[in-house]
Amino acid sequence: MARQRNKRLTPFGRLVTKALIDQDMTRAALAAEVGISPQYLSYILNGTRSGKRYIEAIAQVLALDRKKVWKATAA
Repeated sequence: MARQRNKRLTPFGRLVTKALIDQDMTRAALAAEVGISPQYLSYILNGTRSGKRYIEAIAQVLALDRKKVWKATAA
């Protein structure tokens, strides 16, 4: 039986995805800037991994509003 994966974006994942679109940046480029693999970034955005160590770096690269990040990660 195949393992089911959580493919739904977290609130933080939606915030990051919107910022990526607005800035015309790929997930791979963001992952490289943060210093993680694209797969691990995907795990963070989908909630498979918390990524607590990288949330600040992701927010900084994308110049995300800290209040929005906090709200999205607290959900």
